[in-house]
Amino acid sequence: MQNLTASESLLTLPPDWILEPVVEKRPIRKNWTKTDLDRLECLAQLESGKATGLGLKLGKGLLALDFDGPSAAKLLEKLAGENDLSDFTKTTAWTSGRPGRKQCLFLVPESEWHRIKTRKILTGVTGDDGKEECLEFRWIGTQSVLPPSLHPSGKPYIWLNNPLQSPPLPAPEWLINLCENWHSEYTGVEKIDLVRFPVRLFKHFGGLMRVWLLARRFDISREKHRGHSKGCGVGKFSLKAAAIILNLKAVTVRVLLREAKKAGLIRNYKLRGDWVKDIYYSSLEKVIALTDLKKLGPVAAIEIDDLANLHIIATEVETQHLQRAAYYRQRQEELLQIKADGLDPQQPTQLIAPTTLLHTCERPARVIWQSDRFTYVKSNFRPYGGSQKAIAEARGISTSTASRHLSNRDRLAASPVRGFRKELSPLVKTQVMEHLPLLKNMPAKLCTEEGLVSMFGEWWKPHCNIYLINHRLVSARRRRGRIQAVIDKGSLLSENTEAKILDNKFLLSDASFLKKEGEPERGKRPAKKPGQGTPKMIMAQQ
Repeated sequence: MQNLTASESLLTLPPDWILEPVVEKRPIRKNWTKTDLDRLECLAQLESGKATGLGLKLGKGLLALDFDGPSAAKLLEKLAGENDLSDFTKTTAWTSGRPGRKQCLFLVPESEWHRIKTRKILTGVTGDDGKEECLEFRWIGTQSVLPPSLHPSGKPYIWLNNPLQSPPLPAPEWLINLCENWHSEYTGVEKIDLVRFPVRLFKHFGGLMRVWLLARRFDISREKHRGHSKGCGVGKFSLKAAAIILNLKAVTVRVLLREAKKAGLIRNYKLRGDWVKDIYYSSLEKVIALTDLKKLGPVAAIEIDDLANLHIIATEVETQHLQRAAYYRQRQEELLQIKADGLDPQQPTQLIAPTTLLHTCERPARVIWQSDRFTYVKSNFRPYGGSQKAIAEARGISTSTASRHLSNRDRLAASPVRGFRKELSPLVKTQVMEHLPLLKNMPAKLCTEEGLVSMFGEWWKPHCNIYLINHRLVSARRRRGRIQAVIDKGSLLSENTEAKILDNKFLLSDASFLKKEGEPERGKRPAKKPGQGTPKMIMAQQ
């Protein structure tokens, strides 16, 4: 079939396929989706030269999966998970000859047609033609050009598996589920699914934040702005997709939605079968107004697949934030010391970053020796990091729980009761042990009381663990400024207002709530009390 012309191949295609004459990739008829042509009419268009090839009209049982670039295959592997991909090498398939480009054809039973629709899942990778590569489900209203029609590059399309020897296979159930439930603008290979997570809110709302973050992530404005959220405050998602992401049952997702509404994270929502639509989620300012936060704290852009383990992610982000702050303080102290010594402040820092300390083949300066658990350093090493007690206080959990969250052993083996997820990779961490050679001859009792440890015949001072955590911390300076202004106004108000007025803390984000009772709005006259008025009005009433 590879050497046939378009006219000759017309006779070899399955008779139930509906064909459409095309020029390069475009149908030659304007209203081609409304009417069908028979084989003789298609042949006449080809022989007259008006058409350069044939396209297959999709839908009505025929679903084509278009791999538009090498990143599309990687994306499908990511979305398929543990599902079998062998059908893609056995079913009818063809290609334009360009690297990573092909289409695979599947059959969809009529009972499942309502679940299929044309959609593009962008990969976030720009192809050699300057366009973003994608994985596309092609259904009703689309057509795919068949071999041996000519591609715009001048080369003919070729069969990878021709329909005579490899007829279309039934579409796998997981592929139909993917087409039905997945939002194409929320994924990518290089451009990962990210959602902004204000960590300090977790200890106030706990697991309810998962559905709030889902609603924010699936804001309906993304559908109109190519995946970029404009924050319209309304989201939607399917219960099935939410259950997969959160690793919960659909019934549990319903319970979370109901409880999140009671907590004020979600104002209202509507259930339409498997879909949760019109999810009016509360803004970040209003959610903060429900808590007693004094500062917003760290905000991390986390992967949407990590929402199932949000409690562990919160601990990791808080740890990373405290470690960064400690590193910054040590750097400032170092600069002050350099200036006091009259040296050049532009000289390289003596601090060792976590990536250098934990991911290097060579031994960094001021490091004596490294083991799997400890890093032994000289006395001039500047330690930094947050203690597990400080991390636990910031998270609102016990020290033992923080220790389990930050375990660098297998998460499931570390705590089978908690059931930590296997997909969370172990953390890379080390504890710094500072060498104190001047205390070698000091009494052991005195050194032990100071918390020192004796190893190798020397005294060592234990410091905080240093972790290699690389969550994306978001600055969000403008948003933080607005939120901090609301928090400051709320704290001023709480000092000068009766407690009963503070019951509705939603209003802390509204400037009108901060006005004094009875104070008129700007540009409006104060409301008149009964019995008040001008003398003429009082006389008229009498």
